[in-house]
Amino acid sequence: MATPKRNVDRRIQRTRQVLQQAFKEIVHEKGEAVIGIWGIEKGFLAMSIQEITERANVNRGTFYLHFADKYMLADTIIREQFHQMVASTLPSSPRWESRTLHLLIEVVLDSFEHKYHHQHHSSFVLAPLLERATQEELTELLFTWLKQERSTKTRGAVPLETIANIVSWAIFGAALQWSQEETTMSKEQMTNAILQVITEGTACLVPDELVE
Repeated sequence: MATPKRNVDRRIQRTRQVLQQAFKEIVHEKGEAVIGIWGIEKGFLAMSIQEITERANVNRGTFYLHFADKYMLADTIIREQFHQMVASTLPSSPRWESRTLHLLIEVVLDSFEHKYHHQHHSSFVLAPLLERATQEELTELLFTWLKQERSTKTRGAVPLETIANIVSWAIFGAALQWSQEETTMSKEQMTNAILQVITEGTACLVPDELVE
């Protein structure tokens, strides 16, 4: 008798969850004495697939059925944590509007501030992975919101996906730089500055109009 698909799906989900939990525990233990991305990096580099599978009580073959390596596992966790932060902060039905964008910008600022603590990182293995995953998830989220507004409110010739990509890079780039440098600008001030540039553009903010 064939195993019901729902039971298979639940087993897959459960296996992935225990592997992710094992990863988080080992990262915390091995990098416990160091804050932010420095601790995460230390724990990540020190761990092995063997340690993850032993902690999760699964064999190496099972691990490789779900993840190609520990980098793929880390990428999955980063993306899920981003979704969890967004879900816990934004309204239940988020959309493209100033209030929701304001909350989203705060989520990104919080995420990077927690990792970098206003200190510049030199060369980390995990930093590019963390940053790429965040930017891609941010773009996809913004694109989803824009598509929901397509029928009545969007206008102009710029494709929605391009708009989402540009806006995500604006939020991501500003947040990343702010989180890695000493600054007198508070999180709220930075949030408002990013939001104003996104919603109003530069035409009303710069001294002179651009001349063709």
